[in-house]
Amino acid sequence: MLKVSQQHLKLSALLGLIGLLINLYPIPLFGNVQLVLGNLFFVIVAILLGPWYALLCAAISSIGLIVSWSSIHVFLFFCAEAMWLGFTRRKDIYALYADIGFWLIIGMPLFYLYATNFSELPQSHLSFITLKQGINGFICAALGSLAVTVFSGFWYLKNKVRDKKRRTFHAQLTYSFTLVLTISLLSSALVFNHQVILKQQESLNQNLHDSAVHLGQATEVFLDTHKKAISNASQWLSLSQTDISGWQERLTKLHESYSDFISMIVTDSDARIIAATPLELLGSEKVKNKSFSVKDRHYFQEAFYKQQTFVSPAFWGRGFGTDPIVAISAPIYNGSDSVQAAGIIEGSLNLTSFVDIEQKNLVYEMQSMILIDENERIIYASKSLALPVLSKFESVESGKDYKTSLQLINLYNLNNPNPEFVYTNYQLNNGWKLYIVKPFSPLLKLLETQYLTTFTVLLLSLIITVIVTRVISTRLTDPLTMIANKFGDKGHKNAAAYHIDEESPQEFLTLYQSIKKSKQELISYQLELEEKVAIRTFELEKANKKLQSLAEKDDLTGLFNRRSAESRFKTTHNLCLRSDEVMVIAILDIDNFKAINDTFGHQGGDQCLRAIAKSMKLFFKRDSDVISRYGGEEFLLILPMTNPDMVEDHLNEFRLQIKRLVINPPNEETEIMMTVSIGAIVANANYSKLLEDWFRQADLNLYQAKNQGRDKVIVTKPPAPSDFNI
Repeated sequence: MLKVSQQHLKLSALLGLIGLLINLYPIPLFGNVQLVLGNLFFVIVAILLGPWYALLCAAISSIGLIVSWSSIHVFLFFCAEAMWLGFTRRKDIYALYADIGFWLIIGMPLFYLYATNFSELPQSHLSFITLKQGINGFICAALGSLAVTVFSGFWYLKNKVRDKKRRTFHAQLTYSFTLVLTISLLSSALVFNHQVILKQQESLNQNLHDSAVHLGQATEVFLDTHKKAISNASQWLSLSQTDISGWQERLTKLHESYSDFISMIVTDSDARIIAATPLELLGSEKVKNKSFSVKDRHYFQEAFYKQQTFVSPAFWGRGFGTDPIVAISAPIYNGSDSVQAAGIIEGSLNLTSFVDIEQKNLVYEMQSMILIDENERIIYASKSLALPVLSKFESVESGKDYKTSLQLINLYNLNNPNPEFVYTNYQLNNGWKLYIVKPFSPLLKLLETQYLTTFTVLLLSLIITVIVTRVISTRLTDPLTMIANKFGDKGHKNAAAYHIDEESPQEFLTLYQSIKKSKQELISYQLELEEKVAIRTFELEKANKKLQSLAEKDDLTGLFNRRSAESRFKTTHNLCLRSDEVMVIAILDIDNFKAINDTFGHQGGDQCLRAIAKSMKLFFKRDSDVISRYGGEEFLLILPMTNPDMVEDHLNEFRLQIKRLVINPPNEETEIMMTVSIGAIVANANYSKLLEDWFRQADLNLYQAKNQGRDKVIVTKPPAPSDFNI
């Protein structure tokens, strides 16, 4: 029967709660892929306490993932993993090796089956997500094992799980190398893969943008060219003196010049067709008898009544056929009447012409084009998308929970949260919109390949590590025995004379003899070493003093930094307190410093900071004055033993000096003029022994100076507290 230890139970629950908190915030990698680190705590519990406590820890820590992922599958998988690690630990199997076995044999196959049957993940995502689960498990197992190894003194627990047999040196060395190698390789691979994916996203965004611009501009040029052709043709026909019966010939010649029009017509003022091409498709009798009317068509109404060149939305043609078309129309006038239109000329664009535009301008692989009109109807879509022309364009933004800079969209399964395409769009001048889309799955395939490569390299590295570390351990132990035997001249006889236990290994006995014989030489070396250490210690002390000096100064201005100023306040305050002297704490702040940075850049701002620092050193030049850069554009002055009646004039004199200061920033023609606001407090040293109290009053005065229009000095002289106690 399992005996429950309260100590083990509390530790398991505590580590489970820590894991729960960490699992509430998984680390996003790419898309909806996240790295989970809270599981390393049940790995620690499995190694130290066995399967049942590991199960408790895993159950608690999995709650964090259930909350963040809204999926209960993690409870099943991670509890099974914890139990597996706990039972294999009792078999003296290292946790990392056991975890690799779990995910290869049980974890990844089961997760793949679960995701296939019970999740909405598309098939293209499954391999990558499954592989990521395994790699996540390896990272947690390696980190947990390393924590147990490195902090072995921390895990002092009664009745914890122990090895049944003492492990060999080469086994321990191999496992240590494997842990370090696994963590290093997987961590670097994650960072590298993350950087690669970021670059891929940037490149893909740029490629999509370039394609959208090229195709959008090419489409606009195509439409403008044919729009201009119709407009010019309307002017040409309006100025023509030829009888209407002669327009048929002119229209036929015009159509020959613009083959992208599938058909062209001319109507009279009653919207009846009086000329058409190709004539054989409509029928010459219909044209001759004026029996075909287009009065109900938008392209007639817009061109005839509004008297403008009009590009229609896409619609189904009639008369010449039932092809989807876009009509471009313009009014025609009689030569003598330029006010009232006499009819229209119209050309029906062949939408298959957009295939040529796509092929000429779409240079990147796997990208597709969708062109929609102002009514959200599809004018053209790449063949690979299989979107019917003139159908309603339906799409939905997807991947809202994905960590990516890409714009993601679904065109088919609108309710699926997993994205189908990456996209960008381009707004045409006439209100049409052009989409460039690329399948999202190739990005996952790329990441899957990278992870698979990492996984393969990891397995190969582990095999090589086992072989190499065995060789290294043999090379360490065998020469040690040989050297010990070589320097031991009495062998292992009379072990008690050397204070060595009879059961100790021969190598230790022989090595002890050798060390004893070399004792005098070691003493001599020790004295020499101590002399060298003394010299080095002296040099180190000098270097430390120099480093301490550097640590007290601000790199940019050369003034004391904040920490140094706070330290020197205590010394200065004690000096003034003993001599019952007055001291001043002043805060100086550059007015509108952000505007200086925005106008002249950070180099200009840095030049202003250095200039003020130089002026402060020259103006406040007593040895006892403490001048420091307290943070950003704020400076702190500590002025001991000061005449209280002269403080405000003294600070105003410095304020005016800064106001007159002219700074010429590099590569700029404009000079920088700046002002400062100063808030100060002057009081006897027994006002307060805390810098915070002095600083608070000076800061209030600075705030008041800023509110009164800046470029001011405000000094207060609070009464010293009568009950101050040192």
